[in-house]
Amino acid sequence: MNSKTTEFYKRFQYCISSDKEIAKKEEDILENIINMSNKETAAYMRQYIAKLVSYRKNFLDAETAELICKMLIEISFVLRIQYINYLKDKENNTLRNDDYDINNLSKILQILISEIAMIIYTKEYETNNIFDNFYALKTNNIIGHCLRIFFMIIEATSFFNEKLNKGAANKMRIDFKKTYYKFSERIYKRYNLNNPNTLDSNVKFGVRKIENSTISEIAIGVLMHDISLDKPKDYIPIQSEEKDNHSIKDYGFAKYFMRGNEGVALTVSLHHEYYSHGYGLFTELYKAVLRRNPNHKIEYIVSYDYKDILTLQSLTYLPAKMLEVIDVYDTLTMSMNKTPKEAISFMTENFLEKEIMLDPIITDIFIEYLKEIKRIKL
Repeated sequence: MNSKTTEFYKRFQYCISSDKEIAKKEEDILENIINMSNKETAAYMRQYIAKLVSYRKNFLDAETAELICKMLIEISFVLRIQYINYLKDKENNTLRNDDYDINNLSKILQILISEIAMIIYTKEYETNNIFDNFYALKTNNIIGHCLRIFFMIIEATSFFNEKLNKGAANKMRIDFKKTYYKFSERIYKRYNLNNPNTLDSNVKFGVRKIENSTISEIAIGVLMHDISLDKPKDYIPIQSEEKDNHSIKDYGFAKYFMRGNEGVALTVSLHHEYYSHGYGLFTELYKAVLRRNPNHKIEYIVSYDYKDILTLQSLTYLPAKMLEVIDVYDTLTMSMNKTPKEAISFMTENFLEKEIMLDPIITDIFIEYLKEIKRIKL
């Protein structure tokens, strides 16, 4: 292990898998890229974009799926290498927004992640659950956590959009009073809102398809989240858990490295809010806006537009609420050893019924995805 790799794992000790064979494979991947300059890394990642753009099959084959997993591990390492450099430059007061090589690397990574996301979103798989048996998704480290969420969130988004194409929004609207009304009513009371409680008034412009540009932001946000996490498992909002500030640290890095991609930065920073039962940027923003204007009115519970969070027109940003749900699920199943059935029961009982923390519609869609796409018995 070279000195840079040693330094990396000293900072990111929870990126080491407890499985020695997996740990060695990932160490070899890291050592292949850790000595590259930003310019060399960008060129290395650019060749992957060319491969994906030229992929012409109408289904995703196993060989390409394996390559995608390798790409995502490498991207995860590169982002953390950049985070180490960011911390050093921040400490030395030498951060620059006009560094060409960093700007170029950021653009290349965003394009590559988007290309990967679109292949997963648009292509049929050669075999069901094609990614599940790759070693990268079986590991119990932070990178494995992020990769599992990456695949689940894109697959669940595809599932959600397909449901909408078949009239799911209209069914939600018809059934709203007996399904989701009670949850939004509790959110209104928590924030002292007097808005009409209907599906269309809760979601700005109504429940609708998630566009490709937003899917790309979600995908990038998933890989950017938990970069600064220095604990063996992610935070979930239960009494025994100690709150930390890793989502705020992630936000600072995302703002810097993603060069103003506010949708990505907010996805990263808001995924532990839990309707103010957790912590994060929104809680501080909410307090600040109300201090300036005690009569400020929040119009919606959920928005697809990140700008509505910054202006406090909406309580939540859809991509962040999606990440929140799947983040909790993976933490419960992989870090707390719950079965999928136990995890969903725990989430429903504690984060919906006892207290409203998760988005109920997103949670329901995710449960349906687990049943219908992942074929998990719940």
